[in-house]
Amino acid sequence: MLKVTHEDVIAIIKGIGARLDWEKLDPKESLTDQGADSLDMINIIFAYQEKYDIEITDESISNGEWLTIDKTVSNLNKFLEQK
Repeated sequence: MLKVTHEDVIAIIKGIGARLDWEKLDPKESLTDQGADSLDMINIIFAYQEKYDIEITDESISNGEWLTIDKTVSNLNKFLEQK
């Protein structure tokens, strides 16, 4: 089974055009604390859903489960394991 990596998630974030400092990107820190705005975050969530054919709930977004690269990698891999 294919595993999602940090590089996969970063490629998606870059693909939506988020303006972040890619040299200093910290996978444990919130993307919003690193410069992503709310529109970036919406586009990132949509990109995850489209790429991996998953449904991300509003509740999990509100709970901050998709704010860091580390959390996102873990969550995406959980979704893929369930498929």
